[in-house]
Amino acid sequence: MKIVHCLIHYFPFHFAGTEVYTHTLAKLQQNDGYIVAVITPFIEYLSPGNMVEHYQYDGIDVYQFKETGNPHLQDIYTGKIKPEGLNNFLVTLKKLNPDIVHFHELNLSNSFTINHVKIAKQFGAKVFITMHLSFLTCNTNILIRQKKLCSGKIDQYDCTACSYNTFFKIPGFIASPLAAAGNLFALTGGINLLRPGKFKTFFSIPLIIRRKKNDLVETIKYTDKFIAIAEWYKKILLTNGVPESKIAVIPQGLPMVSCNRTVILKKVIQLPIKLVFVGRIQPQKGVHILIKAVQQFTKESITLDIFGREENSPYYRDCVAESAKTNNISVKGFLNNVDVTETLSKYDMFCLPSLFSEMSPLVIQEAFASGLPVLASKVYGNMEQVQHGKNGLLFDFNSLESLTEQLNSLVTDSELLISLQKNITPPISFADINKQYIKLYAS
Repeated sequence: MKIVHCLIHYFPFHFAGTEVYTHTLAKLQQNDGYIVAVITPFIEYLSPGNMVEHYQYDGIDVYQFKETGNPHLQDIYTGKIKPEGLNNFLVTLKKLNPDIVHFHELNLSNSFTINHVKIAKQFGAKVFITMHLSFLTCNTNILIRQKKLCSGKIDQYDCTACSYNTFFKIPGFIASPLAAAGNLFALTGGINLLRPGKFKTFFSIPLIIRRKKNDLVETIKYTDKFIAIAEWYKKILLTNGVPESKIAVIPQGLPMVSCNRTVILKKVIQLPIKLVFVGRIQPQKGVHILIKAVQQFTKESITLDIFGREENSPYYRDCVAESAKTNNISVKGFLNNVDVTETLSKYDMFCLPSLFSEMSPLVIQEAFASGLPVLASKVYGNMEQVQHGKNGLLFDFNSLESLTEQLNSLVTDSELLISLQKNITPPISFADINKQYIKLYAS
């Protein structure tokens, strides 16, 4: 059996949870004797340097197909035109001749879209899609509407209003009537009178929502199986009309070929409480809220170490500058994947203050494998893995006050962390996850 995994970025050019998950799966499948490769797009205007049509990373063959990056992105987002690199993708498929084409990312632009799914199916392969993000059904990829968890159902007006509120910071009571007007203007063709720019982007959102809904209908047609890595997202797929027969749930596991299944518990935890964050230092991760909360405590009560790749962004620089204002927060730099669990075991609690509904964060499994309870925001992906008062603590979405309150409970209750540790369940191994995928392919 020949298996091709498709995702927008890959090692060594990009490091994130989707790449770790896919690479671990690919290596296990390769070790089992299957022929495995990875396909990624090379988008000219985003990627400096020259395209490498074929290279190897850790023994996995990686193929890039050229995507010119049509400058008229708005027309691609709304479905008016197709990505220009589609034929290049087909050429790559013909070269590899796979039995299975397994997508790990889909979006609306010129990387992997419903158009690529159609080509893979028409080529004759079985098509699988693993949902690592909620973008297939949520335009904002947050699944929070007016500070409350969203049902996830694609709705032409509600999703437009939510996008206006999220992207343009328009208050909800104004966003709703604007959504009605925007839909009327866009869907009757008024948008064609506008030149490219902020106004056209604003009024294109109703078209993007409509395309998202239509794309899902098309994706159902051309996909053999949707794989949800969390039960909560299976419910959202069902809500949006995906037949249950086309959905499989394969829960998150620890992305290592071999992992320690025994959680080592600490018998005593003393002040200061040692907190740790590992991940991308970007706004959606909520690092700034965590920094502000920890700044309210002394070095004798709480310390925080932040591990993350250096970003060339104002947000990263602001986080570093804010951290330097107090003596209980340190930015430690990038942490290699193979060192994560060993490093985490030196701390008392892992923090994940996400400002969007992560699907099922890998880093929570890494924390649990290291014996660490998790302090996380109340968003879908976190809430499925972290049970408040059992194996971790949850705080209200985007609430500095609620986060500070939970931190204070750790400082004032000397037994809390020990009791949380005792309820940690070791993560399942990725070898078990791979077996489920192979069984799914064969079915």
